[in-house]
Amino acid sequence: MADITVNIERISNTEYCFGNSTTDGLKTVATALTFDNPSHFAFSQSIEKFDRRRLTFRIGMLQTVVQYCRENNVTYTVRDYTYPDLTVEVDKRLCTDERKYQEMAVREFYKRRFGILKIPTRGGKTFIAAEILRQFLAMESVGNALFVVDSITLFTQAVGDFRRFFQPYGGISIGEICSGVCRVERVTVCMIQTVQRMLARNDRFIMKYLRELKMLCVDEIHDNFSSSRMRVYKRCHNLQYQLCLSATPYKAGEQNFTQNLRLREWSGDVVYEITEEQLRTVGVLTEYKVVMPYLQHTADECETYDDACRRMMYQNEVRDGMIVEVMRKLSNLRLKTLVLFQNLEHGRRIEQLTAFPFLSGETDGNERERVKQEFLRQKGGCLLASNIFKKGVTLPEVQVLINVDGGLEEANTIQRKGRVLGTTVGKCRSMVVDFIDDDGHWLAKHSSTRMETYIREIGEGSVTILDTKDGGWIDDFECRVRKWFVV
Repeated sequence: MADITVNIERISNTEYCFGNSTTDGLKTVATALTFDNPSHFAFSQSIEKFDRRRLTFRIGMLQTVVQYCRENNVTYTVRDYTYPDLTVEVDKRLCTDERKYQEMAVREFYKRRFGILKIPTRGGKTFIAAEILRQFLAMESVGNALFVVDSITLFTQAVGDFRRFFQPYGGISIGEICSGVCRVERVTVCMIQTVQRMLARNDRFIMKYLRELKMLCVDEIHDNFSSSRMRVYKRCHNLQYQLCLSATPYKAGEQNFTQNLRLREWSGDVVYEITEEQLRTVGVLTEYKVVMPYLQHTADECETYDDACRRMMYQNEVRDGMIVEVMRKLSNLRLKTLVLFQNLEHGRRIEQLTAFPFLSGETDGNERERVKQEFLRQKGGCLLASNIFKKGVTLPEVQVLINVDGGLEEANTIQRKGRVLGTTVGKCRSMVVDFIDDDGHWLAKHSSTRMETYIREIGEGSVTILDTKDGGWIDDFECRVRKWFVV
């Protein structure tokens, strides 16, 4: 490509202007930020992520333009903001040789002040967020920070973790917006659903609070980026800092292409990534294997996906019997097991068959915490749970995860397995049990996608398929479990 000049200049916290580029440079940026729309039903077959009239683009598209220029040998310049160094030293708990990646995450965020930190389970996500908030308080004498979560479990965990983190500094008062309570401090944790309800009532306090907010932190951004939640974030007109956290910020599949683009341009894109391999190397994550019992279903004519799930997974006595057998084998071996369900009725049915407790969003919060702590204290045992435990909740003592009700989304697969990968004293290995449901259609495709995710994460040699038509499959399963955990 000819020597074309692209000149990019930062004009606000969230925008760049490329209007000073040459004519060909303008065309280059337009080409870089025009994407084919994968949806056949879309009004337009292309998606433009720039403003034609103002010749601007949002902060998250910068790396896309820069990468395009590099790949096509286009000359470019970027005049960006430069921010001062951190006001205080990074907390020494993040600066050890084993946790150097945590310090780097803090420093890389403050070089940009807008962006995503991609942090897998046990990467110290809340710890890193707490240090980022501490740095914010040191740098800004006025202004508030809001930490957004979407479940009561994550809310309780975040408030507790932040309080513990700040104890060496004399403690901190954490504001709370949750379940009818609205008490703000310089650092506040909120349930996004509570904020949405307050806005629906045209609550003037919350509208003013969001309008004047200086720092926004969104936890588990991959699950908190719907159109309705974006309407909340866009009320924060005066942000100086915007932090997004997730192990899987961008969802797989072309059906998520448009949403991924929106997230990238709005968030500032990934500014630092911690990998699972890094965490395994320093002993934070365990080695793990995946065992996938294979079930070939009768070719019933299911007219819808929901019908297939109901008949082949949620109300399938043969399959339930296999799940119960797997749970009993693990219980007899005294391996602590977390069993995750998407369907509440299915979870309750397995609870009746096994007498192991089932927790869901319908369980009282105090009861949920009591049962969880009792489960974690005991030797072995099984805990059944809905998707309330699929993300964010730290359960490092758990050795085996059983994914009962399938699923397609790669992000959910990664989030679920993350519940059991943390190391503890005496625990250096984990296992995931995930059923392959071959119905020749929907469930087969979903099972194949999950299997590909596991293989990509840990390699084909660590994923085992057991054919349940073989009467001895459960004994084979037990043998493999005993060998892996040296039981």
